[in-house]
Amino acid sequence: MEFFKGLSISSGYDLLCALKPQYDMGDRHSWWWPRLRSEKICGGVEVCGGLDSDKPSLELCFASFLGQNTKYENAFQALVGLYGYCYRSLRNILDSQMPALDLDQCKRFAHPREAFVSQSCFDDMLLEFLASCTPGELALYIRPAGFYNQKARYIVRFAQNLLEEFGSFGSFAQNVSKEWLLAQSGVGNESACSILNYALRREEMVVDSYTQKLLGVLGFEFYSYEDLQSFVACDLYRGSCLYDFEISLAQIMARMHGKIVIAYKEYKRSL
Repeated sequence: MEFFKGLSISSGYDLLCALKPQYDMGDRHSWWWPRLRSEKICGGVEVCGGLDSDKPSLELCFASFLGQNTKYENAFQALVGLYGYCYRSLRNILDSQMPALDLDQCKRFAHPREAFVSQSCFDDMLLEFLASCTPGELALYIRPAGFYNQKARYIVRFAQNLLEEFGSFGSFAQNVSKEWLLAQSGVGNESACSILNYALRREEMVVDSYTQKLLGVLGFEFYSYEDLQSFVACDLYRGSCLYDFEISLAQIMARMHGKIVIAYKEYKRSL
């Protein structure tokens, strides 16, 4: 990582200034983590985000479970499997509620049926369906993610608890707290922050082992998730001046996490 030489890194903003010229995170709608309705995905990264990219996304809540201890590409394959299962199981209801034209409009996506059922108007229907599933049947469709039996249990319980506590995804998106998320099975600090930032579009910096390792290469050492997160989030609000389009702090944080992951992977390959 020659581009770090001679640079003084004392905050997340400094890190962003160093990384941004090196890594393009896509168009103004991109949040890095791919969705079923992303306009373009390349190498597991959302290059062109969907036009509704600033809206909360139920699918990315599930992706936070599927992405644990696996590659992002595997998590996305499992997400396709999950939503494909939902579409096939609910097809008669879906077809009666939405005209065929809407499915035709989804043909521009790589997975049209899965993209169709990922629309926000179906969120509560999907939650009700998944809450009624057994983990065993769900596990069959998320195998690419690995640890699929465990992750299926997490997803079913998450859907059940979400509906019991909030009644709908819209209420959840508006009212859920980090503390509630951390109390759920299978949700640690990284998953909770992923849900808050990527899925709910909130100002929550996601940090992970890639972040810890990259900063370790730069000579930093952190002993808690909170300290690592605080450092990377420091002064990021200043980052909006680095973009030639309007961007929220939440989106800056999402794209920053993506840059960190890619930067460390490139560093590891160069050894």
